[in-house]
Amino acid sequence: MFTYVKAKNFKSLKDIEINLNKTKTKTNQFISIYGENGSGKTNIVELFKLLQQLTMSRATHIAVNKMPKEILKLQEEVSLKLPAEISNIFRPSFNLTKYRMIDEKEATEIEYGFKIDNKEGFYYIKFKNEIIEEKLYYMAGKQRAYLFQVKKENNEIIKNLNNNIFINVKYNDELIDGIDKYWGKYSFLALISYEMMEKNKNYINKNMSKNIIEIIDRIWSMTVHVEESSVKVIPDGFKKVRKLRNIQRGNVKKDQLCEIKKYENVLNIFFTQAYEDIKEVKYQISEIDNRIHYELYFSKMIGGEVKSIPSSLESDGTRRILNQFDTIVGSLLGETVILDEIDNGIHDVLMKNIIMSIKDEITGQLIITTHNTLLLETLPKENIYILSIDYNGNKRINSIKEYGNKVQRNNNARDLYFKGVFGGIPTTDYIDFEEIKYALEDEEETINAQET
Repeated sequence: MFTYVKAKNFKSLKDIEINLNKTKTKTNQFISIYGENGSGKTNIVELFKLLQQLTMSRATHIAVNKMPKEILKLQEEVSLKLPAEISNIFRPSFNLTKYRMIDEKEATEIEYGFKIDNKEGFYYIKFKNEIIEEKLYYMAGKQRAYLFQVKKENNEIIKNLNNNIFINVKYNDELIDGIDKYWGKYSFLALISYEMMEKNKNYINKNMSKNIIEIIDRIWSMTVHVEESSVKVIPDGFKKVRKLRNIQRGNVKKDQLCEIKKYENVLNIFFTQAYEDIKEVKYQISEIDNRIHYELYFSKMIGGEVKSIPSSLESDGTRRILNQFDTIVGSLLGETVILDEIDNGIHDVLMKNIIMSIKDEITGQLIITTHNTLLLETLPKENIYILSIDYNGNKRINSIKEYGNKVQRNNNARDLYFKGVFGGIPTTDYIDFEEIKYALEDEEETINAQET
């Protein structure tokens, strides 16, 4: 679980710190982030996405480079005809500069505080167009120490690898050689991740401390969903072996029929309780070429009769819940899940009921951004974070518990939010659409006069 995040010169975030601890000793397992449109909520989610990309980038690029040249050429041609957010799947790239604040000369710096089984540590990265400094602090044996520190000074890479982490001297030299060749373009976490994928598992376990293996496994198993980049080369939850890659329809081996039945049972429990008109959720199953074809159907009460409706014909909101369902459930199973705009297209009351039902069952960590203000009436104040902006564009994010006596039992947090007590709410004046209309008419008259 994440305990804090600090960022400087990251996209629209000049200098921000997010404290994700509930108390001095306990971490918040559920965090809901509020803020006005354009305030930078998505950029906070992107902070976590970057950590995953920093760890995956080397393995991703190697996998792409192994593809036949003919396929790469076809992918390039296809990508040119698609929207940018979809074409990324055909042209996988990891460019640090897109995470930089525009027109900023100073380097971008990010520090992620984390806790694994009550053992705390942090990961720090500093970059411009390439990585300048990187370090990881966690358990080295029985005590906490730097597992590695790498930085560039005067065009020389200075390396400090902990001997308790990289046990074998020969293997330690191999890693140092890899740093000299690739570090800067790739993070050291990415180089180690690639080693873990490429080398024999027994070899890795003998030559590398389980502590750093554990950290990388946790980062890979995170799910980070940003709407504009939901189509990715490495899908959400890549490290987890998802038995059903698509819970709405697909084809699987015959021995996975039990997984279909398990999902059917879980979805039936959820949707019959969340929707009044849904009476049953069931997969229609058929066998094609020795494989099981499945498609999800809802039995719904329509005009006094129960009708079977394929999930593909359901509303955007219902299909969005389906798309996020497996992701959200991951937080019940100990996974770290970060979702941007979780309530987009979903009724406020339904989303409130989902969140209030799930929050006390989370065993991992669930971090969301939302505009659902109904949650403010019932969520504990330590779960509610407000991203606010001052007159100079400086941003800060705090849990509303930090506002102290302003939030008493007899004070409704939702009312206080709308009154602007916490910030993070639009403060625009009246918008004169009559003036806009006249401006449009004047422009049209000017164009007509010029044509005449």
